[in-house]
Amino acid sequence: MAAQLFNFAAPLPGRLYWDASFLIHATYPAGRYHQECFALLDRLSNARGTVSYVSTLVLDETVFGLLQLKVAGQDPTRGFWGAYRDNPQVIQPFLPELRRLLDRLTSDPRIQIVGAGETFVWKALDHMESYSLLPRDALHLTTMAEHTINSVVTTDADFLPINGLRIYTCNPKMLASVKV
Repeated sequence: MAAQLFNFAAPLPGRLYWDASFLIHATYPAGRYHQECFALLDRLSNARGTVSYVSTLVLDETVFGLLQLKVAGQDPTRGFWGAYRDNPQVIQPFLPELRRLLDRLTSDPRIQIVGAGETFVWKALDHMESYSLLPRDALHLTTMAEHTINSVVTTDADFLPINGLRIYTCNPKMLASVKV
């Protein structure tokens, strides 16, 4: 049995893990799924029966992803790495905005920040073997399992093969893959 898919209009679960793809789209106005993810973010901020979980790994991925998008947006010909290698200070103008985002997330009582324990890498390796996941997705799955969370909000299809996982998405290609 593979994962179950739900669109953003579906009833929310009691515990929901946020993937970085969701958070990046929700906070980056030029993101492909920005409107849908931002609307769900707003819905979650008012949801009484749902606790959201964001891992420190997701925060890392989000901050780095947003930095890449913002720097590359200013200099598309050189891209992030070209601009950063030439001048590491290029990230400085974006740090106050990223700090505000982290402050907002870490101070919201409906959001629990969770981390990875030292044994997580071994459990993640098991997930990599079972589902052919890449290391970060395997760590996310391990973090979810350690916190008894079986629902994730994402725009990535990487979690589709996971048995029993409940995936909330706005990605039309993912939703089209559901057999009705």
